[in-house]
Amino acid sequence: MGPEETKELQRHVDELLRKGWVRESLGPCVVPVILDPEKDGGWRMCTICRAANVVMVKYHHPISKLDDMLDELHGTICHYSFGSH
Repeated sequence: MGPEETKELQRHVDELLRKGWVRESLGPCVVPVILDPEKDGGWRMCTICRAANVVMVKYHHPISKLDDMLDELHGTICHYSFGSH
């Protein structure tokens, strides 16, 4: 990457950190990124997460089955109304 691309990449990373969408990691994975030119002259940061996905813990918080969720809600009453009656 040249100096201009490095500055642009750092700007993207700083913005994501400021928004709290990413955080610094001391983990063993590095996620490569590329900058893709946009029509308006800006740059879009694209990540390639295949290597990170391989080592991620699968189903850390699995989504419940629909039947289990419906059983859990059985007998509850909705106190919200939508629209006028």
